[in-house]
Amino acid sequence: MQGLDLHRAYPQLFTRSEADLVTSLQGAAATVRPRHKLVQAGVPVTACSYLLEGFAGRYRADHQGRRQLLGLLIPGDFIDLPTWRLGHSDHEIVALAPARVCALPHAAISDLRQDAPDLYDKLWQVTLLDAAIERYWTFRNGRLTGRARIASLFAEALVRQYARGLCGLNGCPLPISQTDLAEACGMTPVHANRMLGELRQEQVCLFLDGRVEVMDLAGLFRQAQFDWDYLYLPPEISERLAEIARGEAAPVPQGWARQAAARRVRRL
Repeated sequence: MQGLDLHRAYPQLFTRSEADLVTSLQGAAATVRPRHKLVQAGVPVTACSYLLEGFAGRYRADHQGRRQLLGLLIPGDFIDLPTWRLGHSDHEIVALAPARVCALPHAAISDLRQDAPDLYDKLWQVTLLDAAIERYWTFRNGRLTGRARIASLFAEALVRQYARGLCGLNGCPLPISQTDLAEACGMTPVHANRMLGELRQEQVCLFLDGRVEVMDLAGLFRQAQFDWDYLYLPPEISERLAEIARGEAAPVPQGWARQAAARRVRRL
């Protein structure tokens, strides 16, 4: 089974043998198309899903169908681990891009409680890490300005993927639409477009074709008022980011990043 396993997703948490055990309990990987609903609210389930490849989003909608993007799921995330105890999800989960997922039966998780209690506890630690990210999303949309919200979302997407070896610090995949971005940040698409224009004009970052190109990572962190403590990163990664934020290190040759972004700007 190819894709990002638990050891690569959480190297500070799961050992290789623990990741292999979880893989052995999972079903065959399934490929899903973009905008396919992975989890439907209120529908009982008997397994939770693990995201091997691709991206997904958590959504809720009001009675008029207006959606709020509640969270971003990247390769290496469990999609709905709490359903083991809750029995169903209270929100929709949708694939944002082509994705591959595999199922971990709830019964298998129950068995781990007796057969591998340390591994069982670590799985629930994953839910605590997810909850920390959800709290930060509440803070982001409740306190930060519009431009800071977008910059913060970009910074989080970059850092989370960088920590899992999925990208460098010059940019990252983010296969969401501008409407998705607006829904994630609690604003209209018109407002989101204006904020994206400001970040581009100030040569901080560029969002185009499902990717964020970063021209000034320290500037992106400043614009976002970004503090990554809620991600509980390995110390060596956290220190690397701190050096960049303090201006003590550059993530990539700045000329390369600016040239790459300039080529994309010319296409607008």
